[in-house]
Amino acid sequence: MILARTLIFGFPLLIAAVAWWAATESQRSRTRHSDGIVVMLPQGVPTLNPFLPATEVEREIIDLVHEPLFRIGPDGALQPALAEMWRWSQDVTCWFADDVTAKRAQELLQTQIGETNRWAEWHLTSVRVLENRLLLNFSDANAAGVQQALNVVAALELQPIAFWRIERHTPLRQAWDKFIAGSSQARQIQRVWFDGANACEMVVAGPSQRLLDEMHRFFDTNTNEPTTMNPLAEVGALSEPVLDLDIRPGQIWHNNTPVTAEDARATIEFLLTRDWPLPNREALRHIQSLEVQNNGSRLHVTYRKRYGPALGAFVDLPLLPAMWLQAHPDAQEADFTRQAPSGAGTHRIAVRDARSLILVPVNHEKTTARFLFNFSASPLMTQVGVRTRTIDLVWPASVADHTHLTQLRFTPPRQRLVVLWNTRHDILKNVRLREALALATDSDDLIRSLPGRLGHVDASLFASGLWFSTQAKRSPFQLEAAQKILTDEGWLRNVDGLARSPDRTLQFTLLVPSSDALHAQTAQRLIAQWGKIGAKVTIETVEDAQTLAQRLHEHHFDAVLLDQRFEVSWDQLPWWHSSQAASGGTNFCGISDPQIDLLLETLDAEVEPAHVPARVRELEAKLLPLHPMLTLFTTHDEAAAVPSLQNVRSTAEPTAGWTLRSLAMPPMCEFKAPTINLKMRTAE
Repeated sequence: MILARTLIFGFPLLIAAVAWWAATESQRSRTRHSDGIVVMLPQGVPTLNPFLPATEVEREIIDLVHEPLFRIGPDGALQPALAEMWRWSQDVTCWFADDVTAKRAQELLQTQIGETNRWAEWHLTSVRVLENRLLLNFSDANAAGVQQALNVVAALELQPIAFWRIERHTPLRQAWDKFIAGSSQARQIQRVWFDGANACEMVVAGPSQRLLDEMHRFFDTNTNEPTTMNPLAEVGALSEPVLDLDIRPGQIWHNNTPVTAEDARATIEFLLTRDWPLPNREALRHIQSLEVQNNGSRLHVTYRKRYGPALGAFVDLPLLPAMWLQAHPDAQEADFTRQAPSGAGTHRIAVRDARSLILVPVNHEKTTARFLFNFSASPLMTQVGVRTRTIDLVWPASVADHTHLTQLRFTPPRQRLVVLWNTRHDILKNVRLREALALATDSDDLIRSLPGRLGHVDASLFASGLWFSTQAKRSPFQLEAAQKILTDEGWLRNVDGLARSPDRTLQFTLLVPSSDALHAQTAQRLIAQWGKIGAKVTIETVEDAQTLAQRLHEHHFDAVLLDQRFEVSWDQLPWWHSSQAASGGTNFCGISDPQIDLLLETLDAEVEPAHVPARVRELEAKLLPLHPMLTLFTTHDEAAAVPSLQNVRSTAEPTAGWTLRSLAMPPMCEFKAPTINLKMRTAE
C-alpha cells in the first residue's frame, strides 16, 4: 500500500522535478548564450565530416564552419568565397626530337611578336621550353590561333602524340606501377589516368611501337588473357584546358594560419582518392593535374578535355588545411570527431561534447549570432524549452509544441522526385501519351496528401534558384485535356474504365525503390490519378540501389520513380545524349535526337557562366516538349522557430529556402536579379 501511494504521488513529483531541471538547464543555456540561438535536435551529435553530411542540419552546420572556394549567392549567382577570381586558358604542349629543336621552335615563335604582334592575335601569352617540350599558353580557352602558332614550327618535325587505352581482366594499377619503375621506354608516356580498376588511358609522345611491345611482354607473361591496347587518336600537339583559381588575400583558418592554394590542392587530391558521393563528382574526374603557382596564391588546374561545368565542382565544396590532411591521409569518420580540422568559415567550434555544440562567430562585425546545439534532446526537454521560451529552434518541427513556436521554416530543396519514362516502350514511346500522363498528374493533391514538407517544382532540367535555371512551367493538372489526347490518339475507355487501342490496353509498370516509404505512397497516389484516364499501372519494387542501377543501365523498366539530386552543373549530356542511349549508358530514357545532341555538346563545352542561361533555354525549348520525365515535388526539412527570432525570412514560397547561415548573417542588400558576381581574370 505504501509503495502504491509512493508511485501515485511520487510520479507527478518526479515529472515536476525533471521539468524544473529541464527549465533550469534551458534557462542557464539562455543566460550563458543570451546573444545566441539555441537549437534543439533529437538526433545524436553529428560526425561533421565536411564531405558527407548525414542530415540537412549537419550540412548547414558544416556550411558555417567550413568555407568553399565559391558559393551560390542569395540571388542565385556565383559568388567568391575563399577564391576571388578565376580564368580559363589553354595549355598546348608539343614534343621535338631533342631540346635543341625545341629551343629553335621557341625562337621562331618569338619572331612573330614584331610590329604586328601575332601573339595578341592568337591570344598567345607565353612560350616556354622544358627539355624537348615546347609549352604554349593561350589566354582564350577557345583560341583559334593555336593552329596558326603550330604552323610556324611545323617544319621542325613535331613528334606524333598518340592516345592509347589499356585494358585487362585483372587489376592494373599495381602492375602498372611496377612496369613504369622498370621500363626503358616509359619516359615516352606523358599522361596517364585510370578508368576503374582494370583500365587506363595514356598519352605517348613519339613512335609508340617499341613501348607497346615492351608492355605486352610485361603484362602478358604467365597469363592466358592478353592485355588489349587500342589506339584512340593521334595529334600533333596536346591541348589541355586550364582553370586558374586565385585565393583571396587575407583568408585564414580558425587556427590563424593563412589559407593557400596548397590547401585547395591537398583537399582535391584527398577527394580524388575517395569514391564519396560528392555533388558534381564528374567534374573532379576530368582533372589531369593540380599545381600551386604565384607563391601559393593560385591553383592551376589542368583538365584532360574541355569541360565547361568544371567550375561547378568547386561550389560549396569545403576546403580543409593541407597540414591536417597530411596528418590524416586515410581520414575516417572518427578523425573528424576526435581531431576536427580547422575551418575558414564564419563560425568556429568553441565547445563540442557528447550532448552539445557551440559555434561562435569569427568576425563579430559581419556576423551577429552564435549557436548552441543541444543533441539527443528528449521530447520532455524540448517541450519545456519551448514553453519557457529558452530555445529558438526545434528541428525537425514535428517534435515541437506549435503553441509557442508558431513560425515554420523549411530548408532549400536538395532534391526532387521525378518519373522517368522509357521512350523505347511500345506504349510510352508516344510523346502525346506521355503528355497526357503529365496532364493527369495532380501535384497539388500529392503535396496535400503525402507526409513531410513537400514543395512545388518546375519542369526545368535544373534546380530553381540558380542563375541559369529557366523555371519552366510544368504541365498543369487538366484531366479533361489528358482524356482528349488519349481519345485523339485512339485510346478509348471500355466498360471496365480501361483505355484501349484496337490491339492493346494502356498499361505499364512503375519501378519503385522499396526502401523509401515516401516513394511507395507517391506511387500509389500516381496510380490512382492515372487510373482516372484509364491507365492500368502496376508497381514493381526494387530492393537495393545496385539492382536499381542495373535495371536502369539495361533499360529494363517502363517508368521509374527516382530522386534527382540538385547540383550546380549545367552538364546534361550524360542523361540525354544519344551516345549514352545504348545499353550501359546513362541516357535511361533513350532520347535520341541529333539537334538535341548538338545543343548538349555546346552546353557541355561552355566555360563562361554568363553564357549558360541562353544555351539552357535553347536546350529546354527542344527537349522539354518531348516529355522525357515528369517532375513531381521537392522535399524539405522543417524547423519551428520562435516568432521573435531575427532574420527569419518568410516561407510562403518553399523553394526560396531558409538556412542557419541566413540567421547568422545580417541581410546585406535587397534581392536583385541574378548576376554573375564572380570576377573572371583577364589575360596578364
